[in-house]
Amino acid sequence: MIIYIGNILSSKGFNPPPIELLKLKIIESFKIDLKLASDKKNLLVRFIHMNFVFWTNMKQSSLIFIDVYSTKAFYFAFYFSLLCRLLYIPYIPIIHGGRINRRIKNNRWLCGLIFNYSEVNIAPSSYIADIFLRNNYKVQYIPNAIDLSIYPLKKRKEIRPYLLWVRSFHKIYNPQMAIYVLAELLKKYPNAILTMIGPDKDGSLNTCHEIAKSLNIDNQVRFTGYLKKLDWIKLSTNHDIFINTTHIDNMPISILEAMALGLPIVSTNVGGISSFLDHKRNAYLINDDDIGSMTKNIIKLIENPKIAYNMSINAYQDSKNYSLNNIFKDWEKIIKSYVK
Repeated sequence: MIIYIGNILSSKGFNPPPIELLKLKIIESFKIDLKLASDKKNLLVRFIHMNFVFWTNMKQSSLIFIDVYSTKAFYFAFYFSLLCRLLYIPYIPIIHGGRINRRIKNNRWLCGLIFNYSEVNIAPSSYIADIFLRNNYKVQYIPNAIDLSIYPLKKRKEIRPYLLWVRSFHKIYNPQMAIYVLAELLKKYPNAILTMIGPDKDGSLNTCHEIAKSLNIDNQVRFTGYLKKLDWIKLSTNHDIFINTTHIDNMPISILEAMALGLPIVSTNVGGISSFLDHKRNAYLINDDDIGSMTKNIIKLIENPKIAYNMSINAYQDSKNYSLNNIFKDWEKIIKSYVK
């Protein structure tokens, strides 16, 4: 048996973690039971449920995967890694979040207790892997995965000023920047529109509403709130450019999804973004919070549809590297060492 302790919140609007995506493949390949916890949204209830799953199954477990986040849930990882050490159960942390470097700097002792005693630490980007190597932690790079079968490729021969933004509304993802970019774009293209998809996390959604209204462009912005994946994939076919505005990032699933859909991408070059996006080859990359540069690069895509097409096809081809089948091979190598 394998236990996975993490956030199984895809039904609540979050992207599924790799183990959730690969659950059926793991069970079929190794003929083992895989226990996942937790799908509870409330932090306290989730922690209680994680404990229930851990304590009722730990005697039968040969390996435990533990999600590690750089915010409050970091202490969940510390707690369960400590239990694994006390009970002599092998455990493997799976690192999430672009702010893990800050967590290591601020809590070096606690991080050492988690990462120094694990079997190995899984990094979803070369950016995170480099951070772990610099801190002398054992690390293996296994990128995030997507199910390519649900993302239809649309080849765009014409690029309209129809922008798509997909992320949670939180200050670290800088959603306000998208509004300001649209305002600049409207000066040249009065028909420009922006669709912003995602749930609110810290009040940023209301701030974006207010900014759009103050700029008198609220009729050109559509806020959908949370949409199920298949619903926003369908909506994406009516858009021609994907923008990513984050201050901090790792290897966002939303960009992998945009690559698979054939959407030309303009993104801030922060965190682990440049580890899988190459400027001018499969995306345009700009400095953090550079509204002018993002606007200029969007205009380049609109005015040069052949360049946009070639970049989007390159991105689509690259997205195949992150298919479930490809990524499962890496997980399979790790798991087989612990399954009897």
